[in-house]
Amino acid sequence: MSDGYNFRQLKAAILAMSKATDWETARKEWALVDIIEADEPETCLCGHFPIVEICAIHNRVTGHSTEVGNVCVKRFLGVRSDLIFTGIKRIRKDPTKSLNADSIAFFRQRGLINDWEYGFLQDTMKKRNLSLKQMGTRKRINLKVLGAVSRRGLQAN
Repeated sequence: MSDGYNFRQLKAAILAMSKATDWETARKEWALVDIIEADEPETCLCGHFPIVEICAIHNRVTGHSTEVGNVCVKRFLGVRSDLIFTGIKRIRKDPTKSLNADSIAFFRQRGLINDWEYGFLQDTMKKRNLSLKQMGTRKRINLKVLGAVSRRGLQAN
């Protein structure tokens, strides 16, 4: 495929770390567990270089973990990690902005935000004019999210 994405190479690497021997079953063993922003470009399992939006995935059956690029996780797992990275970039630029729905759901699933924070972010996601208290709450949650996003390289936490 163009753009550096080598499906055969990705498939071989994933199957080698899976219990299943067929692709469709092996895909179902894997889940997105973390997102990582790299300061230095890295190479995906598919061979694509450069990638800086990296997705950590884990096989629930074998216990193997690996990292793939944002595009591969979308093609391989069907997870729109690109939207999560978009939300992160938005609040990194301005912590008073709202996370998008995909980011809010991802961080709730990971247990980073609690039920109340999840509801608050959902309720205020499309609102621009928040009270001072609401804006403070949004900013506090956003900074918590930014602190939890893995960074690798020069600015690693």
